[in-house]
Amino acid sequence: MRNLYLTIIGFFIALLILAVVNAQGMLLLTKPSLLLPLPIQHIFIGSSLLLSLICFTWASAMHSCSMAILALFFALKSLSILVAGGMSFFGLFTDSIYLLNTEGLLLANLSNMLFFCFTIKLFPLKKSGENNYQLLLALTIIMAIMVPLSYIFNDRATWLLTQIPISISLLALLYVTSTITENRGRLPKIYSLILLVQLSFNVINYLLYYWHFSTQMMNGLDMLAFWFMAIMMSYLMGRKYYYHIRDEKSAQQQVLARAKISYTTQKKLLTLHDESQEQLENRVQERTLELNIALQELELVNQTLKEKNTLDELSGLYNRRYYDEKIMAEFRRSRRNLTPLSLILIDIDYFKKVNDSYGHLTGDKCIVEVASMINVLLRRSTDVACRYGGEEFCLVLPETDKKGALALAEEICQSVRKQHIFNHENVIHLTVSCGVTTYQQEQGMTPEIMFDRADKALYKAKQAGRDQVQVIPIEIMNLST
Repeated sequence: MRNLYLTIIGFFIALLILAVVNAQGMLLLTKPSLLLPLPIQHIFIGSSLLLSLICFTWASAMHSCSMAILALFFALKSLSILVAGGMSFFGLFTDSIYLLNTEGLLLANLSNMLFFCFTIKLFPLKKSGENNYQLLLALTIIMAIMVPLSYIFNDRATWLLTQIPISISLLALLYVTSTITENRGRLPKIYSLILLVQLSFNVINYLLYYWHFSTQMMNGLDMLAFWFMAIMMSYLMGRKYYYHIRDEKSAQQQVLARAKISYTTQKKLLTLHDESQEQLENRVQERTLELNIALQELELVNQTLKEKNTLDELSGLYNRRYYDEKIMAEFRRSRRNLTPLSLILIDIDYFKKVNDSYGHLTGDKCIVEVASMINVLLRRSTDVACRYGGEEFCLVLPETDKKGALALAEEICQSVRKQHIFNHENVIHLTVSCGVTTYQQEQGMTPEIMFDRADKALYKAKQAGRDQVQVIPIEIMNLST
């Protein structure tokens, strides 16, 4: 599917090359003297399309969707600059002055939308920044709605309709970049610098426009801004893949180092066969001990890596990925052994208010404290506590009936209620709400339905005033549905 996606984009870039070559003579402006000299346009056309093809080749070689989107962005951005300078792409297909008037705005907004897509891929906002993703989606819809407005405006207003979305897009992306907190090295800083440079060019363009500078100078500034962006984006993507390759190389070096230790140890063991039996036995024992230590260290490292993949770094509890695996395994075991299985969902009350009042660091401290209390109250090794997301926790309790799950949930509520969290001179009082459900071999039940029942019970606890436990038995839910 990814190869098909890259092939379609490559075919589209090839069509753009053909269209631009055929459209060189189609000029919209009535004053040819305002255009850039033809050789400069030829150089810009060839260099920008060459840049797009290089990015596409890189995307195809690295199987990178973000690079493919960037290649398409460069192609459309260069076309919008050429249209602003006087060329016409729509002129190949129509003579309608209304359609020709929308060309610049359409290409500019399409390039902005592609830049949004590139940002979403570069910093996976669907997973780590849902609010930022919704913001960019809303701006995309607004830009799509703005295109038909150029039908009713003159050239001056159309120019503003083209430039204003660019400014808004750059400001929105600066905001999105400033909210990224994931560990991605220097990428957010580099990306912010690129946006600031582009915003500076955009401001200069406004000044030139209102001071009545020539279209030739403004179009030349657009080309200069385009190449500044191309150079800096190339550097950004290079840094991204440098970090990626560096991490892979570091992991490979660790594996090779451990393999080299094992190989060296085994080679030394083989050389001992030529020595006396007594010396051989002693040395074999020594080398075997060394090998065992090396294997134990390797096993410890592997265990550490496994824990990093299954543990939440902030709370120390298991993460959502581990929950998905654990609930499925325990559900099957419960159904096979005909034993009850309980699920408790826990949510910190008014957590957003804590973050807004004391800051996110204090919010993180509250999550750690609540997680620690939950971990202490789980007395059986088979019980599992997971941080499901944000301030929400999930407990999987094998061989636990409704009464036992309810008692544990009440104990957690009481413990959190009594706990005081100190933040400098402030004392924070937290409470939690809990939703409980228990599976007891009901027909048609799945782990997803179990979670839905517990979630509805949690919602019921929130609606009832928080700081309490609500239980929704599965059989009651079945009757209601």
